[in-house]
Amino acid sequence: MIDIHNHTTFSDGRNTVEQVIQSAVEAGLQVIGLSDHFDPYVCQEVCLQPEQINGYLKKIRSFDGKLPIKVLAGLELGLQSEGILLPGEEMDYYIYSVHTVPGRPDLKSLEDPWEIYLKEAILAVDLIDRPGFFGHLDFLRRHIPFGRPPKPGPLIDRLLMKLVSNHVGLEVNTSGWMYGLGDPSPQSWVIERYLELGGNLLTIGSDSHRALQVGKYSVQAVSLLRGIGVKEVFYCENGSYVPFRILEEE
Repeated sequence: MIDIHNHTTFSDGRNTVEQVIQSAVEAGLQVIGLSDHFDPYVCQEVCLQPEQINGYLKKIRSFDGKLPIKVLAGLELGLQSEGILLPGEEMDYYIYSVHTVPGRPDLKSLEDPWEIYLKEAILAVDLIDRPGFFGHLDFLRRHIPFGRPPKPGPLIDRLLMKLVSNHVGLEVNTSGWMYGLGDPSPQSWVIERYLELGGNLLTIGSDSHRALQVGKYSVQAVSLLRGIGVKEVFYCENGSYVPFRILEEE
C-alpha cells in the first residue's frame, strides 16, 4: 500500500532512486516516499549535503505522472533540541528522527538510554513546524542489550502528547520485524497510547536501505493497525496531510 521511509544512494542506501521506485512498483505499492538522511548530528558520509538537495529533488520529481504509483519527495531530518537543519527546497514531507542526544553521541552504548532519549525527544519536537512524522520512536531496541523497550509512563505520554499538540504524525516503522524484534517500531502499545491521547496521523515506513526491502512487512503493519481499529493512515503531499484508507480484509 504505502511506504514513505526509504533510503537511496543519495545517503546510505545501496540502490538508486530508480531502483527503489521500481521495487515499489513491483511490490504493488500505491505510494512510495524517498527519505534520505539530512542530519547535522551524525556522520556526514551517510547524509545528503545541502548542495545536493536540488539534484535529489529533481531526480524524484522526474517520475511525476510517469508510473502507476504516487512518488513523494521527503527527507529524514535529524532532530535535536539544539536545532534542526532544514533544506533549501520544500519537500512533500519529513521524517523527524532523534538519533543522538547533545553530549551523548553514542546512545547505543548505554544499557538503558530511554530516559535520556525521551527527554531529548520531548524538547526537540517543539522545533518542528512543518508536516511530517516522528520516525522509529523506539529504534534503540535494535542496538542495546536484550532489545529493552521503553516502558509506559509519563515520559512516553509527554512525547506523544507533544506530537499530538504540534500536529506531528507517528511512523509505524516495520524494520522491527526485519531485524527480528517481532513487532514494529514503536511497539503496538505505544501506537495505541498515541491514539488514546488524541493522535491519528499514523504512517507506514520500512526504513529500507536496499531496494528488496521496500514495502517489507507492510502487510503485517496494516494487519496490526486494522486490529486496533485504525481505518486510515496518512502521507504528506506538498506539505499537507493526505488520508489513505486501509483496505478491508478480503
